[in-house]
Amino acid sequence: MAQGMLRKSSRSLLLLAALLLLAACNPLSAQDSKPAADTDAGNSAVSPVPATEDAAAGATSPAASAAQSADTGSDAPVSSPSAAAESESDAPAPTTKAATPAADAPDASAASSKSSSTASPAPAAAATTTAAPVQVVPLAPGAVAEDDINPNGACKDAIASQCQDVEQGDSQVADCLSQVAQAAEFAEDASAKPLPDDCYEEVMAFKISRNSNINKNLPLAKACASDADKYCKDLQWYSGYRNGSVIACLREVKDKLQAGCRKEVFKVQLDAAFDYRADKMLHEACEKDAEALCKGVKNGGGRIQACLRQQRMKLANWDCEYQLFRKELEDADDLRLSVRMFHACLADKQQFCDDVPAGRAMAKQCLEEHRDELSGGCREEIDSMIERRVRDFRLDSRLKKACERDISNMCAWGGDMATMDTYDSMVMNCLQDFREEIKSESCKAQVHKYVELAAQDIRFDVPLADACYNDRMTLCANVPPGSARVIRCLQSQRVKLSVVCRATLFNEEARFSENIDFQYPMKQACLREMDRYCKDVPHGQARVIRCLQARKSDKEFGKVCRLEVERFERETAKDYRLNYRLYNACKGDIGATCKNACKLKEGEICGGKVRIKQAATTGTCLAGGTSPAGVNTPGSWHMPGSLNM
Repeated sequence: MAQGMLRKSSRSLLLLAALLLLAACNPLSAQDSKPAADTDAGNSAVSPVPATEDAAAGATSPAASAAQSADTGSDAPVSSPSAAAESESDAPAPTTKAATPAADAPDASAASSKSSSTASPAPAAAATTTAAPVQVVPLAPGAVAEDDINPNGACKDAIASQCQDVEQGDSQVADCLSQVAQAAEFAEDASAKPLPDDCYEEVMAFKISRNSNINKNLPLAKACASDADKYCKDLQWYSGYRNGSVIACLREVKDKLQAGCRKEVFKVQLDAAFDYRADKMLHEACEKDAEALCKGVKNGGGRIQACLRQQRMKLANWDCEYQLFRKELEDADDLRLSVRMFHACLADKQQFCDDVPAGRAMAKQCLEEHRDELSGGCREEIDSMIERRVRDFRLDSRLKKACERDISNMCAWGGDMATMDTYDSMVMNCLQDFREEIKSESCKAQVHKYVELAAQDIRFDVPLADACYNDRMTLCANVPPGSARVIRCLQSQRVKLSVVCRATLFNEEARFSENIDFQYPMKQACLREMDRYCKDVPHGQARVIRCLQARKSDKEFGKVCRLEVERFERETAKDYRLNYRLYNACKGDIGATCKNACKLKEGEICGGKVRIKQAATTGTCLAGGTSPAGVNTPGSWHMPGSLNM
């Protein structure tokens, strides 16, 4: 009996010991049994450096409001790109019940060395539970989803004063604060107060971390799971997984995505358009170049991107140049993603393009069509956009689409569209040089527009701008670009130009002589006369120019227009090739009739030594006489290796 009692007592002691051990390993209390706020830096981060893929993050809670599609075809003018993203909706994305984060969530203390100020960490909770990682998109590592910015961190006061009616969760508070920062940045609202630096850095740290892995951004992951599987499943076969690579893949195919996914991807693009650090791959590639080349430039407002583009010839990292171009290419079609242009042109868009959608390049095209009427800041942004486009045709999606077949047929030596070097101007130059051979009418119209722009502004004429850069800085430094002013300045000092500049200028003059549309000052001066005398005359083959020449002596012909026509005649008299109609009528006879008239040397002008005449009835060319315009015929100014038409 004693042995039985001993055995019973031993079992009791063992049971008691087990219970005590369990209690020691897992102390529970009434407070501990409640869901605790996640203390990870992902939920209340202050570091602007992107978190790693497996970093812990805040508790998961999608927003209660329905996410809507970022269909760029149906926007209305609004005060900020973020608000514009919300206004353009045509289909709801999946929604889930919202959850309010626990109060007094502790703050993280991972402060970035780049941040202008750091947030102090809140005291840690006595005990917490960590949310389990999720892997909605199998292509990316599992991660703890990040819900929203810490409401009790560095942005506590800003949330209370600027976003007090915004429900916590699904990044809604962080998005609200981003809109506040943008409104204050571009002075859209005089009452808008800028975010404190530590608050802005905390918002950006949250977004940087959230955008580093699609599974950290639960609404994005849920909306895009099927699209990621469809378009990005081969991602690891090519380059392996990198932080942010699934999101990058979705950005590249954004036009093919379902509406809900496109909406969420657009929000990610908008974050990165405002601050380059929110684009994981761009930030990693360009961080060192930004430190070296853009020291002192404040983050936000698209400033770092603009600085890096301006300094692209000095970039040390090739991958930075590639990522910078990739970002510019992805954002090229949507006015809202060109942050500085959006704000500079907001009033102009409302005035000239009020009903034009921001996406599909429609708003940008509309503003370009009203270029001469735009406000100063907007005109500067549009001109900057054109200047970048002429150096790489891919930044103009309309031209790229319209000319795809012609590029393949005529300019294939420039490389495949997907593999060309960034900022490649060869294709644009090729299209302009051979525009008469272009088959597609829509492509021809797009190329015509760029020749017209080149004739107006030397910045849009890549060969001339590059060849004459030093000459322009020396001889025309004080002449503002536009209205063909710089081109005319160079013409007036032709004898002082370098050999390369002089030859390139001549080539462009010959090209511009073909159409009144390429004679900007003359066209602007003669609008009334063109409507009165040449209304039904086609613009090509210099026919309108010839029409104006024929009627310039009429009593009703305006003085300003007459002066421009006579100036054109004087310029074309310097070389028969600058007279489009004369050259094309006589080019077959010049070699036989006048081949020994001038012993050509590099840079020599042979004015007056070649004299030709177009017979009025036969269109043949004879030695001697006068030109059809009634002025002394041109002498042949020729540069070896120059224009050979």
